[in-house]
Amino acid sequence: MSARYAYYDRDADIAWLPTGDSDDVLSEEVGWGLIDHDASTDEVVALEVWDASKRLPQAVLDALPAPSATPWSPSRATAARSL
Repeated sequence: MSARYAYYDRDADIAWLPTGDSDDVLSEEVGWGLIDHDASTDEVVALEVWDASKRLPQAVLDALPAPSATPWSPSRATAARSL
């Protein structure tokens, strides 16, 4: 995987925040969203925050681009498996 960019989907109210890199991701559902882990190392490689407008400061959300404006966005259909 190459460069990864955070984004905020205003329509879905979801913020996606990468913290690392992995080609094999496991997603763990938690009360506020998803934690993506590298399948081999268990390192956290991304956070997906649901209801982001209620959980993150507005200044953070305003600074994040929309998903279509990012050069790369996650493809959960092929890259992620549920824990």
